[in-house]
Amino acid sequence: MAKGKKTAIKEIKRINNEIVLINGKEYVIIEDEKNIEEAITMKISSHGNRILRFEDLRRKATIDVKREIKVIKITFTDSHRASRFKKSYDQSIISLSDKEETIAEASSHIKARKIISNFTFKKSPNYDKQSGKTVFYISQEIK
Repeated sequence: MAKGKKTAIKEIKRINNEIVLINGKEYVIIEDEKNIEEAITMKISSHGNRILRFEDLRRKATIDVKREIKVIKITFTDSHRASRFKKSYDQSIISLSDKEETIAEASSHIKARKIISNFTFKKSPNYDKQSGKTVFYISQEIK
């Protein structure tokens, strides 16, 4: 669907608190709205998120396509390769001696970024002091 294109909603059903089914496709709710089942159109924003519009134009909800995303913690054993990785985020720099572990799974890129910021933001309670030096948190979409 192209940016700015509006799609009429034929069928909408809330599966649970996080997921809604629209025209046969699952979406993750980012910004919820009361009675989301009353949405009449869906539009793609400039950021790539889908915005649901209602009869009352002041109401809107934001959704994103449901994806399977892994949040991975990479710990480099060599600081030189870590600094090269910091500049380019080139996956080929990671070697077998480096430690990779999956720390979480997310259903949208926005949720994955929130998980990563929990470890990289200095004022976060789970802040990792080695983040950006020898430890990196990245997200990978599972195809």
